[in-house]
Amino acid sequence: MKKFALKLFLISLPIGILLGLFFISDPFRIIYHYKDYSENMFIIPNRDFVSSEMYLRNAKVYHYNSFIFGSSRTIAFKTKTWKKHLPPSASPFVFDASGESIFGIYKKIKYLDKTGAHLDHCLLIFCTDCTFAKETDHTEHLGIKHPTIAGTSWINFYAVFIKDYFDNRFLKNYIQYLVTKKYTPSMKGYIEFRKSKFDQITNDEWLIDQEKELAENPIGYYEKRKDLFYERDSIIADFKPQISKKQRTMLNEMEAIFSKHHTNFKIVISPLYSQIKMNQADVDILQNTFGQEHVYNFSGKNCFTAKKENYYENSHYRPFVGDSILNIIYPYK
Repeated sequence: MKKFALKLFLISLPIGILLGLFFISDPFRIIYHYKDYSENMFIIPNRDFVSSEMYLRNAKVYHYNSFIFGSSRTIAFKTKTWKKHLPPSASPFVFDASGESIFGIYKKIKYLDKTGAHLDHCLLIFCTDCTFAKETDHTEHLGIKHPTIAGTSWINFYAVFIKDYFDNRFLKNYIQYLVTKKYTPSMKGYIEFRKSKFDQITNDEWLIDQEKELAENPIGYYEKRKDLFYERDSIIADFKPQISKKQRTMLNEMEAIFSKHHTNFKIVISPLYSQIKMNQADVDILQNTFGQEHVYNFSGKNCFTAKKENYYENSHYRPFVGDSILNIIYPYK
């Protein structure tokens, strides 16, 4: 019996040490509160959690009444520029999430309405490759929603992070970086070596390293990443129809909330490098639900998607593209 207990102890000891490291070091920054979630960040964060924590911390101080919703493509839409198109009373906040789905946007809008927030102005960024890809919560640590906002289980939330923490690939790269403080290409997808900054009031995200490199050597920037910018076909088919019955219900509820708050809102369908156009059936659903005057479709082939210089890589378009889109969708002031 003593031998069995000793063997069990020896087997469980490494797991206990690693679990202790999880709670002490808080690699995903989901256990403790942080003033600046981008400071000394080297683990790719759950952006939904960061956005939600910043909103919950600041809402009573800054009385936000204007919101940008969407995936990481919201990085192109800076609140400073957006505010130029809004009344002086506007207090904007970027309520984004990585790979944001309509489920996440819907839950955020429902939460804001339920808690008495003002929804005076809203900018919704929809993308053909992720907005309607899911109709439930994510099951991986980078995408799972903040339980307070989504009304989901905290136990399940932490269980997802612990499960992904014990993934051999993550642990190997995490511990290697803790020991060496050096980034290697094998760490891609686990360790974030590029600096970015989250604004502590508006939650704008700034890609510091990419912007610095672009400012210093724009030609070299794209030459270095030429493999990312693949050739697009001369004829590109539309994306398949995506919006499900359940998602239509979410859209209808969102529209009802906007009507209740008399929200001035715009929906932008992103100009993605792939040039794949949102299926017209889905565009029709959006226009019929929210009104044609609120939906702006920039997917497919156009002046924004034509040039690689409009993108950081083949997924995210740059802020000057967002500025141009804002100038198009808002009347001149």
